[in-house]
Amino acid sequence: MFDVFIREAGARFGLGDKALTVAQMLLADMTSPDTGGLMGFLERFKAAGLGPVIQSWLGGGPSAQPISNSQLETVLGASGGLLARVTGLLEVNRDDVTTAIGYLLPAFVGRLTPGGSLPNAIPPEVLSLAAAGRELLTAPTAVPRVTTAAPGLLRWLPWAIVAAAAVIGLAYCGKQERASSSAPTAPAVESSAMPASAASEAPGAVEAASAPAAAGGAAPAAEPAAGVVSLTDAASRPALQVFFDSGASEVPGDLAPRAADLLAYLKANDTVKAVISGFNDPTGDAAANAELSRRRAQAVQAALVAAGVAEDRTVLEKPADSAAAASSLAAARRVDVVLRP
Repeated sequence: MFDVFIREAGARFGLGDKALTVAQMLLADMTSPDTGGLMGFLERFKAAGLGPVIQSWLGGGPSAQPISNSQLETVLGASGGLLARVTGLLEVNRDDVTTAIGYLLPAFVGRLTPGGSLPNAIPPEVLSLAAAGRELLTAPTAVPRVTTAAPGLLRWLPWAIVAAAAVIGLAYCGKQERASSSAPTAPAVESSAMPASAASEAPGAVEAASAPAAAGGAAPAAEPAAGVVSLTDAASRPALQVFFDSGASEVPGDLAPRAADLLAYLKANDTVKAVISGFNDPTGDAAANAELSRRRAQAVQAALVAAGVAEDRTVLEKPADSAAAASSLAAARRVDVVLRP
């Protein structure tokens, strides 16, 4: 029910697998019977003057208003509150946790309020996630034990710290000098620094070709910037091409308005599905680029689901060659979305 959103939060906000724990603890707080369940949770936001924001979340869809970190801090940021417990348990940056919750919260409320009304019962799969989160929230917080040093040792402690820092610094510098000539470099991901002509001359590079249109639609501009292009395929169905900056997988902000025709077509044709394929330019490490293509496709899938497309009407399809042949490296860094019966 929430898999796409959790996966996207992990990738977008650097939480990785910890995004699941964040989601579990958030759902535990949202559904806690001690605070009135989902209704009581939403009332806390209304009491903070965020009633219109909450109202926009009910039922889900593209009209959901975003919530800022400062607004979340007002409602959930008290000492010992959700933000503090999640941050302390996972030992991650509080701003990252707050931003991730701000992304997940409207989606969770939308899914839990079908038709714009509060549910009579919470779905079992949500209760299971919430139960796991409740165990984490109610677990006792470990308190570090503080010991008192003998008075005689306190006089020498500052000098000992300085001496230890100097020894560690000298050892580190020596290690860095030895490692600088032998340490392997990390796999390079696609780079926009190499022009298209140079890419075709590099060993193993894919020869540049004209930029393909999505399922027979019109080709995009030769050097597209990060953004979304609306197309029409050979069967007169709407399609999309989503372009990304080099090495990036964050969906451009103009996807929702650009996808309006595609969303309307899906709504009117319930047997059609959105097929999503990710591509990358041919420069850099092939394995790292394949993973980048996958993340791009998942990010576009999450954005479409957030815009109101049912998850089971989206299909992630790995192309035969994710290193797209295109008129330029910028044109190759994209995700194609086409509609199929």
